[in-house]
Amino acid sequence: MMKLSRRTLAVLAVSALAASATCGQSKVTIYSAAPQDLLDRVIPAFEKASGTKVELVKGGSGDLINRLRGERGRQTADVLFSVSTEVILANAALFTPYTPDNAKAVAEAFRIQGAAGPFTAVATSVGVNTKLLTPAQYPRTWQDLANPALKGKISMARVDKSGSSFIQLATVLQLYGEDKGWDLYKRIMDNSVLSNSSGSVPKFVNDGEAAVGVSNEDTLLKFKVGGGPVELLYPTDGTSASADVMALSATPANAEGGKAFINFMLSKPAQELVAGAGRRPVRPDVAASAALTPLSQIKLITYDQVWAGDNRARILRKWNDLLIEKK
Repeated sequence: MMKLSRRTLAVLAVSALAASATCGQSKVTIYSAAPQDLLDRVIPAFEKASGTKVELVKGGSGDLINRLRGERGRQTADVLFSVSTEVILANAALFTPYTPDNAKAVAEAFRIQGAAGPFTAVATSVGVNTKLLTPAQYPRTWQDLANPALKGKISMARVDKSGSSFIQLATVLQLYGEDKGWDLYKRIMDNSVLSNSSGSVPKFVNDGEAAVGVSNEDTLLKFKVGGGPVELLYPTDGTSASADVMALSATPANAEGGKAFINFMLSKPAQELVAGAGRRPVRPDVAASAALTPLSQIKLITYDQVWAGDNRARILRKWNDLLIEKK
């Protein structure tokens, strides 16, 4: 048997470690609160473009943040994908600021804030089941959602589980001020049946389990375009259109793979996939779906994401108090 020198053995050992590391980097772990339709479009496209396999962990934004907190300091997720900006801002220690290579392609209105990199914009909307309500009964304002006639007929996601549901609450507080806003939201909440996921809300409306649902426009639009008995409304007293974001984790196992995914999501082909899922792209050179109401035709508030992030913990505590008191 041929004898190997210590130097040769050392070189082989280093080579084996390098090969092992390379194999380990062929996977990107993504935690995501995105709707399945969006994931079905962008994940396979990224895998094909990059040659990198994605390990996907799905959950509500609240559950995913809690998981990241529990895993803090360990290399687990590489990217948190599809949460609201304030989720990232309120948990900055869990993420690494990263400026994508193609950040300049993003519209000025969707600037990167800290570690939060936008990839789409979503407007808060209201869906109604057209078989259960007549147009004269449609709730067209936040005030209408507090109408006692809608008791038990509204579907909303839990604010502690869903980033989009938190935005709905923060929108009401910013629109009406905290005193009036909390009073109004409490009455809306008392009318509502709460679910653990915002993604389930449009299905409840489509299937007739709820007459009204408060959710993101893209998930409701899917049922409307698909021929379901769903009409899509935007509160005429004001609503928000905010960025849905992604962020590199503080301790990624595959930092370069995570960065590659973030870069990919801002590429023109990926933004076209975003538009195909009924989302609003953040690149001005990619058009949104023609089925979406133009933002110019929606009464929008200037949604303060920094305020929402700074006050997130306090708002969640107050919401939990309302949950205990819920009628």
